[in-house]
Amino acid sequence: MDKKKRKEISDRLRKEKLIEFRQSLPIDENLFPKLFDFLEDGLEKNGCNHNSLITEKFLQKNGITNATEVICWLAENGGYCDCEILANVEDLFDYLNPPKINLISKNTIHRQKIHRLKTDFDFCIEKVPSPWNLIKITSTSGKEYQFQIGKSNNCTVSLQSNFSSFQHDNDEKWKNLWINETKLNYNLEDLTIERIQLGNYSAIVAKTKNWTPVKIWCTNKVNTKWFLKMNTELSRYKGDIKEFGETIE
Repeated sequence: MDKKKRKEISDRLRKEKLIEFRQSLPIDENLFPKLFDFLEDGLEKNGCNHNSLITEKFLQKNGITNATEVICWLAENGGYCDCEILANVEDLFDYLNPPKINLISKNTIHRQKIHRLKTDFDFCIEKVPSPWNLIKITSTSGKEYQFQIGKSNNCTVSLQSNFSSFQHDNDEKWKNLWINETKLNYNLEDLTIERIQLGNYSAIVAKTKNWTPVKIWCTNKVNTKWFLKMNTELSRYKGDIKEFGETIE
């Protein structure tokens, strides 16, 4: 099968998947961006109480009669509470406001699944254990390596070698990194830094009860030329850390 034919099939499947998604929506798709704006305002004022009260208030305010169906649909798509709805469901509606295509950078990123890795900065893994996948991402700016559990993007671990100084004891630095990467800068009273030992590795964990994202930076106690950064979620980070530790040992 030639490249043109594969692209035609891929485009057709993508369109079919979008049609199926739109048909599954329990309310008018144009209400969702309004819901996300309403959630952003509500969460900024009151934070997330690990329920969907702000969402339910929006549905009631807009006269939605099948509110229970909407709440169930949101949960099925990763939105079990107000902050998760904003964090996990909003991206599903990017098609309503598609990004502009940069023709200059087209076809400059290549993703390749690999099973082992040895780098020039002394990171080596002979075999990637299941259910982890290791992806090599090549672009005009260089190479990047990313671990991923299964098909979901809920937990990824990237290999990096450009950290100038890994200041373990500087809590403010890690808190600021969490804020800069999540773009969340309010309701941070419970933002905490934890330190965990994973065999030959030291891990910094940044998390808060008010928001879903959890950031983890992990260094080898012997080799400081590289570090691993995990992006995961509050509801699953403990299990991910355990599996992560078993993977890198």
